[in-house]
Amino acid sequence: MSYSKRRLHTVRQIVFLSVVLLVTACSNKASTFVPAPQDADKGSIVYIYRPSSSTNFMMSPKVVIDGNEKFSIGSGDYRYVYLQTGKHAVGLNPTDQYFADAALSLTVEMNKSYYLRVKTSLQFEPDTMNTRKFWIEEVAEKQALKEIADTEYSGPVMQQTNADQHNASENSEGFTVDKTQDPFAGKQ
Repeated sequence: MSYSKRRLHTVRQIVFLSVVLLVTACSNKASTFVPAPQDADKGSIVYIYRPSSSTNFMMSPKVVIDGNEKFSIGSGDYRYVYLQTGKHAVGLNPTDQYFADAALSLTVEMNKSYYLRVKTSLQFEPDTMNTRKFWIEEVAEKQALKEIADTEYSGPVMQQTNADQHNASENSEGFTVDKTQDPFAGKQ
């Protein structure tokens, strides 16, 4: 076998091995979705998620509920909120970078979970700026659970109780200047 044929054969083997490793790594991704705890006092749970997509992935529209901006939602993220029984308007705040459809009207019932998917599109237009658009749609639970499993929670970290905070502060040594010094520097 000539040198160039052996080299081509080696390159093919490397490419094949790389593809196998990539497919294996992607297929072993564990779901990060953890259902929020039910809390009748807080209301029903509404999950808002945005499947991973290369379309408009660098934009994170702000979710607006009943006229109040709540949080931004990035590509591949999910969050949840508790809403009381009744009608609510859930939408996205438009900006000068993208359009947003009108808010979705959601009628919330007691002890029920709702799943809202943030969708996006990008239209290439030769003579003008590209048109970017976001909207929210309600999704059936079975379909939503499949899609939300491939997203990551991007909400606030669960807060510690006062007892947990007290125990953590007792067990830590606290901040000292010694911890900030270069360990490789000579003693002074």
